[in-house]
Amino acid sequence: MLEISDLVMRFGGVTALDRVGFTVEDDEICGLIGPNGAGKTSLFNCITRIYRPEEGTVRFNDTDLLSLSRHKIVRHGIVRTFQNLALFPTLSVLENTIVGAHSVRTPHMLPAALGWPTTRAARRDVENDAWQLLERLDLMDVAAHPAAGLPFGTLKRVELARALISKPSLVLLDEPAGGLTHAEVDELGQLIVELKKDFGFSALLVEHHMGLVMGICDHVVAMDFGRTIADGTASEVQQDPAVADAYLGRTA
Repeated sequence: MLEISDLVMRFGGVTALDRVGFTVEDDEICGLIGPNGAGKTSLFNCITRIYRPEEGTVRFNDTDLLSLSRHKIVRHGIVRTFQNLALFPTLSVLENTIVGAHSVRTPHMLPAALGWPTTRAARRDVENDAWQLLERLDLMDVAAHPAAGLPFGTLKRVELARALISKPSLVLLDEPAGGLTHAEVDELGQLIVELKKDFGFSALLVEHHMGLVMGICDHVVAMDFGRTIADGTASEVQQDPAVADAYLGRTA
């Protein structure tokens, strides 16, 4: 589904990505791990065209993602959540969810302004899908509540709802467990697996919580200093000496 080859990204004299390459298969959860500064978020930003790498290729279902404009990425079935929540604080939970459909399912400005029947029908469809997502993610009770002031774990689920309303094929999850309690992390892992089954997407998961990664990922890629240092099953990567060295140091 996703094929990354020889990706190079530099910031001045710092090489953030140094010939990174791996694949994400259809219907799998791929974990992307590594210490802080390993290049994981830079890689996400290349996939979503926030950054433009100097070398390499990123292909998604035979489409060259690096040839697309940023706003077209979601139209090809790729969405992301953010390490730092990127919700609109004054909008309600329902409105934040609907925003996620903007690039792929809302009508153009002129038909919307004229109130054509097709645009009204499209708006109703989006709202119906939003309500169904809120029910699935146990957010019905806060649907009319502004995002500001809601518990952190609840906001993480709102971000998931906003991502899923565009009906993606690939979801990029940037540290979804950050700031959650151990109980909330366990619930999140189960939720991601269930949503993947229900909605039929693949996922690329950047995460520091190793229990979550090793518990739900079919395939794990480890990075350090911008390079891929391990690629395999969760157990293979967990036992790789290069991964232990990156996390604990050679002496340990």
